This record gives sequence, structure tokens and C-alpha cells, in this order.
Amino acid sequence: MRSSLQAPVRPRYGLLDVIGLLLRETILMIVVFLVIFALGAAAVLTVMKKSYTATASVFAGVGQEYVYQPRVGATERGQAPTADEVSQSEAAILGSTEVKQRVIEALGPRLFQGDKPSTKSQPEQVQDAMKVLDAGLGIGVAPSSPVISVSYEADDPAVAARVLNAVVDQYLVYRREVVFQNGDPSAIEAQRQTFENELADADSAYGDFLSSNDIGDFATAKATLAANYQAVFTDRMSVQAQLNQATQRLQTLTAQQGGTPAEIALQQDLNITAQDQILQLRTEREQLLARYQPGSQPVRDIEARISQLQGYVATGTTVGPKEVRTGPNPVWVELETTRINTQAERDSLAARLAVLDRQVEELRSRLARLTQIESENSTLAGNREVLSASIREFQQRETQARADNELVRAGADNVRVIERAQPPLKGKSL
Repeated sequence: MRSSLQAPVRPRYGLLDVIGLLLRETILMIVVFLVIFALGAAAVLTVMKKSYTATASVFAGVGQEYVYQPRVGATERGQAPTADEVSQSEAAILGSTEVKQRVIEALGPRLFQGDKPSTKSQPEQVQDAMKVLDAGLGIGVAPSSPVISVSYEADDPAVAARVLNAVVDQYLVYRREVVFQNGDPSAIEAQRQTFENELADADSAYGDFLSSNDIGDFATAKATLAANYQAVFTDRMSVQAQLNQATQRLQTLTAQQGGTPAEIALQQDLNITAQDQILQLRTEREQLLARYQPGSQPVRDIEARISQLQGYVATGTTVGPKEVRTGPNPVWVELETTRINTQAERDSLAARLAVLDRQVEELRSRLARLTQIESENSTLAGNREVLSASIREFQQRETQARADNELVRAGADNVRVIERAQPPLKGKSL
């Protein structure tokens, strides 16, 4: 069984039919157009507002604050960083939260709220302003370039320039606090005053140490004692040698004196009576010969007497000491005098040696005492020298820090503003 179904036939419209239909729906089309136009206008007025971007540039060169310098002690400097490292560091300071907070404090959060003031609490307004500032602030650093490009985007060109200049100004202030913190003259001055107070205490302790040990200057006292000890010890050795010589000489003199008689015969008168008688008899014989013949009896008698006396003298018993006078021996006397002088010299040298021995012992004792306290003296004197050197170093650093800060305030800084922000003349739409 066949069923016949006919498909619906779509009507065909001509151009005039279409125009007629459009004219019939004119009111609806106008309403739709007005709605779409209103939505577009609202979007343009709200979302598609123009934004203005203010720009500025900062030169960040390598300065002495980027070269390592020890705070205390040696003054050797390290190697200077590259331009990239300096610009990256300065860009980090420029975009830090602290700089942004200072900008908000300086300008107030109201500036970042646009046309509609916020009714939120102050902390919330500051937080919202921080978000706006984060969103609008741009920082760029080109490779191997010391120039930092800064930009800020806002709806108002004047606000954009004002905010960006405030960012640059607060950055310049904050970087001095961060980078030059170690060179703050007040901090260096405070440390120097601390060293001066410590030096005063060290001077007092060292003065008490010298007074308690009866010393004016330790090095001078020790050098003087050492020189005196050497001189006295040399003198003692010389006196000891002289004493030994005097003692030996005295022993020799005593031995010589013991073998020398104290008295000797000074003069002896000889008995020569027989010789005199012979001479006298010969004289008488000559007289007799003048009167008698040689063979006469008187002449023979006197010749017999002469012969008898000559025979007596020939025996040797007729001549001898008649009278002997004795006295002190000059050699013994000289030996005695020399012995007495030598003994006196020996006693004097012995007494002098005893005095020198006491002096040597006293000087040795004082030197030993100085040696015992030398370590304490070195510690106290070393403290004074270290503190004095530190004071001189910090005085120099304080002067340099003050001069450096004055130069920075005068504009002699390695970071300089190349171009400050100006209100942009052209804006752009999103």
C-alpha cells in the first residue's frame, strides 16, 4: 500500500519581499541598535579609557660603594663589579617595596584612587595603592648598559609624571641609606668614641701597672737595666781578675820575704894592729940605719921584731872584724813595703768585688722581675697600640665618610637622573 506524503515547500522571497519584511521590523531593529550602541559607548567610557605612560631614565655607574672595603682592619679593596651587576642591583632597589611605600606615604593613597575616593580603612587604602603602583610601575635594564629605564602608567598624564618622579626621588634617598649605611659618619663616630673610652681605660690600667712596678717606661727600663747589668758584670770580671793577680802577687812577695833576712851588717871595722906595728918598726929601722951600721945590734934587733910580726901576720889570725854595725835589710824592707801595698790593694779589690757582686745580684733580680711581667706589659701595651691604631683609622674613615656624603649631596654620585618624567602628551587605549 503506497502512501503519498508531500514535503513542505519553502516559500521563496524576492528582493522586494525582503525589503518589505525589514520595513515591517524597523522598530525592533532600532531598539536593538540603540541597545548595542549604548553598550559600546559604556564600554568605551569605562573599559577603553586612554592610559598615559610617563618615562624616566637613571644612570647607575660603578661607584666606590660597590667595591669591597673591610669595616675594620685592612684597607685593601676588592674587585669592582661589572655594569650589569650594578644596574641590576640599583634596579632591585628602585623596585623595592620600601621605595613604593615611601612614595605612597609621600603622595598619599588618594592619588591612586582615581575619580572615586575610597571609603575603605587607611591600611586597606594603602594596600590598594600598593597594588595600583605595582601594576603601573615598570623597570627595565638593557644588557651591558648602566642606564635603567623607568615608566609608570596611569589614566592621568600629570599623575603618571608625578608618581614616577616621586619613585625616582624616593629611590635616590633610600639607596643612600642602603648603600652608604656602612659609611654613616655618625655610626663611625660612635665607634670611634667607644674606642676612645676603651683607650682611656687601657691607659689607666697601663699607668697603674707601671706605677705598681716602679717603672717609667718598660722598654727603656729594661734596656737600661740590661746595659747596667752588662757594665757592672764586665767591671766585676775585671775586678775579679785584678784580685786574683793581687792575691798571687801577695803570695809571691810573702814567699820572697820569708827567704830574706830582716837585718844585715851595715859596716865592719877590721883589726889591722900587726900591720901597723910592722910599718912603725920599719920606720924606726930606717931611722936606726941613719945612725948605725946595718949589722949593728940595734938594727938586728928591730929586724928580728919585724920578721916575727910578719910571720904572725902570715898566719892570717891577725886580721878580723874589730867592730860590726847591723841594721834593717833594704831588700826585705822593699819587699815588706810592696807586700803591704799589695795586701791593701787586694783588700780594696775584695771589698769592691763584694759590692759589685751585690749590684750584679740586684740587677739580675730586677731583670728577672721585668721578664716575669713582660707578658703583662706586652698585653697592656698591645691593647693601647691596637686601640690607638683603630682610633686613627676610624678618624680617617669618619672624615672620608663626611666628605663623601657632602659630595653626594652636592651631586657627585655614581647614580644620576638622566631624564625626569614629564606628563605624556599622547595616551593609548586598551
